[in-house]
Amino acid sequence: MDIPSAAAGFPDPALVVNYPTALRFVRYRLNRLAHGQMKPWAAAHRFNYARLVEIKKDDRQRHVPLMQRLFVAFGYSVAVIRLVAPGGTKSHFFWFATAEAHALFRQELRAYDELVMQASQF
Repeated sequence: MDIPSAAAGFPDPALVVNYPTALRFVRYRLNRLAHGQMKPWAAAHRFNYARLVEIKKDDRQRHVPLMQRLFVAFGYSVAVIRLVAPGGTKSHFFWFATAEAHALFRQELRAYDELVMQASQF
């Protein structure tokens, strides 16, 4: 019996991004807030301000639930996928609910990357 991957509960790989890519996006979005705006934004969205500052500096994959909440605050519906490698290494991925949301995410991330590249040339 041939079961489509979505029906079987397996994500479409085209709709999945890894933790480092998701973290880069979240950092771009948080850094986009002007000086002094992150604290009120955090309070309005019920985020711990210190955790947001921490996520801007820490590369370890320990902020997965916070990252998922941030994606929701940014207007994206994502599910978390956790894979454990044979050696016990855990990797987290974010699965977008729709192809349209994933395309918008990619477009926004590409725009941020281009702006960062332009800024580094000055």
